[in-house]
Amino acid sequence: MGDLRTTPLSASDRAFLVVFFLGLIAFYGVFAVTNYAGAGGVFDNEGLLIGRDFVVFWTASVLSLAGEVSKVFDFSQFHAMQEELMGTTVPIYAWLYPPVGLFAILPLGLLPYLWAYTLWSAITLALYLLASLGRPWASLETAGLVLAPATFVSIVAGQNGLLSAALLVGGLRLLDKYPTLAGVLFGLLCFKPHLGLLVPVALLAARLWRPFLSAAVTVAAVIGLSVAVFGLESWLAYFDASTAFQGMVLNAQKGWLLNIVVTPFMGARLLGLGLAASISVHAVFAVCAAVGVYAAFRQQTDRQIQAAVLLAAVFLASPYGYTYDLPLVSVAALWAYGQATKTGFLPGERLLLALVWMLPLLALVGNLRGVPLAAPILALFFLDLLVRCRHRLGRRAEPDHRR
Repeated sequence: MGDLRTTPLSASDRAFLVVFFLGLIAFYGVFAVTNYAGAGGVFDNEGLLIGRDFVVFWTASVLSLAGEVSKVFDFSQFHAMQEELMGTTVPIYAWLYPPVGLFAILPLGLLPYLWAYTLWSAITLALYLLASLGRPWASLETAGLVLAPATFVSIVAGQNGLLSAALLVGGLRLLDKYPTLAGVLFGLLCFKPHLGLLVPVALLAARLWRPFLSAAVTVAAVIGLSVAVFGLESWLAYFDASTAFQGMVLNAQKGWLLNIVVTPFMGARLLGLGLAASISVHAVFAVCAAVGVYAAFRQQTDRQIQAAVLLAAVFLASPYGYTYDLPLVSVAALWAYGQATKTGFLPGERLLLALVWMLPLLALVGNLRGVPLAAPILALFFLDLLVRCRHRLGRRAEPDHRR
């Protein structure tokens, strides 16, 4: 796939990017000093846990290593263990992933909380960059992803958005050269299956049977391994816990959770629409996303733009999606920018790509004011990529590498 190493950026574009990135570095520096300078223990200057949601992964690892997996899926016992480990009262942070997700975080409990959080952030960021950029890492590409608001939000939140993006983006980049390995990466994403809803659509459309089969085998293998290691009861407990949480999410129309949502369904709820109306709104977006991805992958066109189409459609298809999950969209915006500098920008495309790149912050600001901006911006980005994929803007189509 193409990259910015061969992108003919103008001197003014390069100067703007350098100044903008330096501004972001300054902003992040001020944030770090304001929130963490002089902080004691595992809490920041506001009295909040450093890494916020990371306490979920760390506590789950501690319990799993102790052979007490059943407590991971019991909200009350899990919360009690968090407070015992932290030595004070903490908000309720629940484990809401299937048992296969425990494999990714299992070693974390061997380290103290802050060391584990630092290691988790560093490793998932490295995997994200490797999956998105390959090697060597070009300076503009690296800066564009490291400094992206989505990366910042995911790390500050202590979440797994960088890991899920690494698996999905990495699978897309490997489709042609290493189709079997690409399928393995897609299969490993089963710890957050809602992010991979459109992967089968893309693979079927492009007749990429090897990664499709590889993904299916990988999912079956990791599920079987989780049953062998954690027991079938872990899955039964997971379904009980997740059903209760999903019911809460489906019926939520206020609260902190709606401040960070990015999907059409949750946006409709934020606007005050009823459950049935919100589902209907989301169904329209989801169907259009699936049709668009299928159409894009049926064409013999630039694989990078096809991949960007899928990444842009992820949160149009899934009812669940939060700002810390957006690193994969940052990759799509970076790829689209690289393509546009080679073939020419469409009217308003520079502004659109800037909005997509800043989406985590825009979504938060809009949601706090009851104006869900994420879904409309993602929809426009999706349409923009479909136009590029359809017309290729005068570029010669790349060879079809169907397998």
